[in-house]
This record gives sequence, C-alpha cells and structure tokens, in this order.
Amino acid sequence: MRYTLYKIALLVHKEFLKEVSYRLSFFLQFFSTVMYTLIFFFVAQVFGGDTGAAAPALEKYNGDYFSFVLIGLAFMGYINTGMRTFSNAIRTEQMLGTLEFILTTPTSLSVVLLSKMVWNFLYDSFHLTVYFLMGILFLSAKYTGESLWIVPVIMLLSLAAFSSLGMLSAGFIIIFKRGDPVNMFFSFGSILLGGVYYPIEVMPAAMQRLAEFLPITYTLRLMRDAIIRGAPLGELAPDLLKLTLLTAILLPISLWFIAFALRRAKHDGSLTHY
Repeated sequence: MRYTLYKIALLVHKEFLKEVSYRLSFFLQFFSTVMYTLIFFFVAQVFGGDTGAAAPALEKYNGDYFSFVLIGLAFMGYINTGMRTFSNAIRTEQMLGTLEFILTTPTSLSVVLLSKMVWNFLYDSFHLTVYFLMGILFLSAKYTGESLWIVPVIMLLSLAAFSSLGMLSAGFIIIFKRGDPVNMFFSFGSILLGGVYYPIEVMPAAMQRLAEFLPITYTLRLMRDAIIRGAPLGELAPDLLKLTLLTAILLPISLWFIAFALRRAKHDGSLTHY
C-alpha cells in the first residue's frame, strides 16, 4: 500500500512538473477563470445584483444570483475532471500506442489513472480557490461559515460519484474507441438539468424529476445550502443520503464495467486500436 501511494505521489509530481513547464498555458487558464467570474458577475446584475429582485427562484439563497452561480462555475471543473480524466488518459495512451505496454508493467493501469485523477483534482482545486477568492474579496459573493465543516464530506462523495461516471466513460472508450454516450449525456445533462447556472425550480416538473438522477444536482444544492444558507445537518441529511445512494450504485457498476471492457479488449486484440 505504501509503495502504491509512493508511485501515485511520483506520478502526480510528474504531472505538476509538466504543467508548470507550460507557463503560458497556465496563465491562460488562470486568465479564463478570472474572465468567467467577471462575466457572470455582470450577468448577475441583470438579475438584480445581490438583491435578486428579478429572480424569485433565488429567494432561499437571499436572492443573490452571483453567489449562487459562482458555486456552479467553480464545481463544473470537478465534474469535468471526474467525467473526462479516465477516458482522456486511456484515449491518449491508445493513440500513443502505450496502453498495452502500461498494462504489462509493475505499475498497474489503475495506479496511472488514479494519479492523473488526483493531479487533475488538485489542479481544479486551485481554480476553485481562485473563483472563490476573487468572488469574495473583489466582487459581491457572500457566504457563511456556519456549515463549512460538511463541505469536505460533500466533496468526497461527489468526487466518488463523478469518478464512477468517468470510469463508465473510459469503458466505452476502450470498447468503441470513439463515441462516448456517458460523457456526452451526463455532461450536457449536468449543465441543462443540474442547476449549474439556474435553480432547477425554474424547470418543468418532468425535468426536475430527471435532475434527481444526476449527482451534480445534489452536489450543488448541498454546497449552496451549506455555504450560502448555513443549513444545519438535519436539513442537509436527505440530499446527503441521496448522493450517497447514487455513489453506492454507480461505483461498483463502473468498476465492473471498466474491468469488463479491458478483458474484452484484451480478448479480441483491440486494446491498442484507435
């Protein structure tokens, strides 16, 4: 176990060195984070700024659209990381012709993929910090610290759920090479139904029911209830339970599916095909 953690730490360090070597790319990503924050700050002014005069659906969040949408913006990075890390890594190794070689080395594919996921989540945490620091220190975002202790629990459950979807996505890439319905449907579904940019209460009842099958719905609602409203654990418990159940269903299915995809690709000799 200790040796595996050491390998992951080395691979994460390698990703860090690779990222900092491309300074222009790092700056441009930082710049885009700042720009998105500013864009939605000005969009929020259309909804009455922090008064929410034009947005009744935001009443329980003090009518503050900017504080509401900043959480959606910040956590979209985690969604994308969970959904795309595994499939992008496998697709890259397939195209480089190194996937089969990795599977024959003492370092398993799961360790390589896990290290990429850890690095991507660390990197996205930096962007998340930039979003909140800029929103709170320089703009008008307002959050309470009353229920901050529950945030790490929400994040861990969410990362497990998003990573499960990412493993399902990677399984499709291994089998079909191109065309990934999991990534497409859940990415677009999360943006459309998950309450990233607007409260799900503004959608028709049928769409709200569909939103209940998406982990992002519970992640964002829990985060907003915890750090905008300071809701107590008793009020957060139903959504925490639903997110836990979704994760408990998705995780074993995704582990089985990616193992099945690898076995099938090895059997028919298509592991290195792209």
